[in-house]
Amino acid sequence: MREKAGNSFRRAGLPLILLGVFFVSGFFAEFLAPYRYDSVRFDLSYMPPVWPTLHEGRLEVPVMTVSDPVLHRFQRRPGQWVPVRFLCQGEGYTWMGVIHSRMHLFCVESPGRLSFLGLDVFGRDVWSRLLYGIRFSFLLSFSAVTLSFLIGILAGLAAGTGGGWIDQLLMRTGEVFMAIPSLYLLMGIRAIFPPGLSTTEVTLIMTAALAFVGWAGLARVVRGVARSLRQEEFVLAARSVGVSWWGVWVRHILPNMSYYLLIALTLSIPGFIVGEAGLSFLGLGVSEPHPSLGNILAESQSLPAMKAAPWLLLSGVVIVSIVILFNLLGDRLRENGKVP
Repeated sequence: MREKAGNSFRRAGLPLILLGVFFVSGFFAEFLAPYRYDSVRFDLSYMPPVWPTLHEGRLEVPVMTVSDPVLHRFQRRPGQWVPVRFLCQGEGYTWMGVIHSRMHLFCVESPGRLSFLGLDVFGRDVWSRLLYGIRFSFLLSFSAVTLSFLIGILAGLAAGTGGGWIDQLLMRTGEVFMAIPSLYLLMGIRAIFPPGLSTTEVTLIMTAALAFVGWAGLARVVRGVARSLRQEEFVLAARSVGVSWWGVWVRHILPNMSYYLLIALTLSIPGFIVGEAGLSFLGLGVSEPHPSLGNILAESQSLPAMKAAPWLLLSGVVIVSIVILFNLLGDRLRENGKVP
């Protein structure tokens, strides 16, 4: 079973590679982003994307100036170009809250502004904020799915091998959670806590809420597999020599369902990412200036913002792309499991 999981990951192909690119980009967001997520330029509100151009044999960006502040129109300053520097010293940051540095992959000096995906209403770089938002969504979703899987696996194993009133209690409780639409349940859990919480507190609440909502479906699957495996000869032999149910879970049942758990993991993460983005979009998640894919998308929900800065909708494209890639990865793993 473990060998099958390893072979399936090797056959996963393009979805796994692209998800790896997303994850690495978010993990090293401070280094890859030319600006901090809260670096503002109010004079450049809704500036369109400015890409490097080969000018006089050097990679440079033009200096932009506002021509119409009401309609957010910009034009190039004639003859003013700023070179793009690589592996350079830029705005200071603390990577993952541990390592202090000023090193960036690329940067430009003022008054130039490098912007792959344009700026938002406060003049913040959307490319930089997307990288930070991708990391936040990945880390929160991975944390929530880990906690959810821990609860779901323990509940499913206890129900599947214990039976009786334990099985009835756990499964009926899980059915209550599954009967309530997950988004409404998440909103209700989040609404219990007062507004004005710090980003760390909101993150912990969202992680716990997502895990609290998502454990029931997995518990039912694990219960079914555990009920089928508990009648196998190797389980009965282990029990006959005095091995506890905990030992049977760890040594026999979990290794034999590892492949099913792997597929369930890849198919569960998109739901957690969408759940986090939905809460942030509705203003119940991470608040400004800290970026997430949800609150970046929320900035574009008004018609004037969409007309002035349609590039803000790219956070929605990123969410959809990550969800599709995880679903493709899960489908690949499920199909490859049938290949000898």
